[in-house]
Amino acid sequence: MVFRMKKLIITLIILLSGFQLHAFEVSKKKIEFFVEHTTKNITGVCNEIQMGNPNLQGSNGKYNLKSPFEIKIPILKISSGDSNRDSHIQEILGYPDTPLIQVKIESILPSKTNEQIYTIKGKLMIHGNTRDFSSDANVKVLEAGEFQVDGVVVVKFSEFDLENPSLLFMKAKDEIQVKYHFQFK
Repeated sequence: MVFRMKKLIITLIILLSGFQLHAFEVSKKKIEFFVEHTTKNITGVCNEIQMGNPNLQGSNGKYNLKSPFEIKIPILKISSGDSNRDSHIQEILGYPDTPLIQVKIESILPSKTNEQIYTIKGKLMIHGNTRDFSSDANVKVLEAGEFQVDGVVVVKFSEFDLENPSLLFMKAKDEIQVKYHFQFK
């Protein structure tokens, strides 16, 4: 009986030794919003993102998300460099009734074919409408204990019941490319 218990404990230690939990701190964060229009393409930037620290479980150099976390994008902190345009975008996004764009990251899974690509899945809430999303992210190791994550999510105005911005009576394309860049340590 004692021999079986020791064998079980040793087996558990060996199995669990490959898995490590990591709580990473976000050192840099930036989200860009790109909208294509026939007369002028618009880029908005938000650097003041509120974000929980993700709990990742590592094994053999790959990471999986241990528990969901949230990202909050304050609508007032999105800037395109034109205050009139920014006011119009704030109105389209539902400000002041909805002061934030919210993202809930539910899973982060490594690609089976490329060790630098991870699939991020979750929920995106804009102006009270929630939709599932999926994005492939490129993960690059910078130095020991630091890495960066870059990717794009394509969002359609129509999926969130949002008005397409217009300029000179012409509407923008029905999509926003949301580019994200995060650094962790």
